Amino acid sequence: MSDKKRIVVVGGSAAGPKAAAKARRMDQHADVTIIQKSPELSMASCGYPYYVGGFFDDRNDLLSSATGVTRDPMFYMNAKGIHALTSTEAIAIDRDAHTVTCRGVNDGKKQTLAYDKLIVATGGSALIPPIPGIDLEGITTLQSMRDADYLRHAAHDAKVKRALVVGGGLIGIESVEALHLANMQITSVEMMPQLLSFLDWDLAKLVENHVRSKGVDVIVSDAVTEFLGEDGHVTGARLRSGKEIACDLVVVAVGVRPNVQLAADAG
Repeated sequence: MSDKKRIVVVGGSAAGPKAAAKARRMDQHADVTIIQKSPELSMASCGYPYYVGGFFDDRNDLLSSATGVTRDPMFYMNAKGIHALTSTEAIAIDRDAHTVTCRGVNDGKKQTLAYDKLIVATGGSALIPPIPGIDLEGITTLQSMRDADYLRHAAHDAKVKRALVVGGGLIGIESVEALHLANMQITSVEMMPQLLSFLDWDLAKLVENHVRSKGVDVIVSDAVTEFLGEDGHVTGARLRSGKEIACDLVVVAVGVRPNVQLAADAG
């Protein structure tokens, strides 16, 4: 039996790779494995708005190290001695047996990994409010690489000219910035009396004035009650105030919820 400590990290977006790299620095002999459901690793999500807006074109820039090397499984093995399983979903943790059961996203094949130490870094998912019409084509979030790819394509589609951003928090403001870079006509709707509700009133007002100076129509103290569509695609939104906003694209940015089900099921 090997004396190497087996460290398994579930989650490969941000905290997971950092934890795996720290584990490697603390124990040069450990067997460290990352399990990542997405095909990509260590995504620079703060760069999503700039990719969507066309500030740069190569999506691999979101996945690259400071020296320009793409952080893929080969990079983690060669540079850090870490095994990275991408397109692999952790579906169960057996705390008594110290094992994680995984399933291939593409082929459905299952495998079981044993661990001595387990780190769960499964991140969060975008909140999708139960608003009528939320399933219409053209409505998305900005939480993942897939979302960024979708928005990038939509923002540079000549038929898509008007965007609605629902939510005036950090992700909402980043989405506004991304679509502004893509030269779109933008409306931002926030149900609270101000954008960025964690700021005091004066600072929030400065942000709102700056956003307005970029040509964005900012609506506060109002909320979307229904999305309107035609032939399955979003064409507008109705607000609580009764106002209707025409749009070809919607970004829903009303918060995130932690992905806790895997850990909860493990007890």
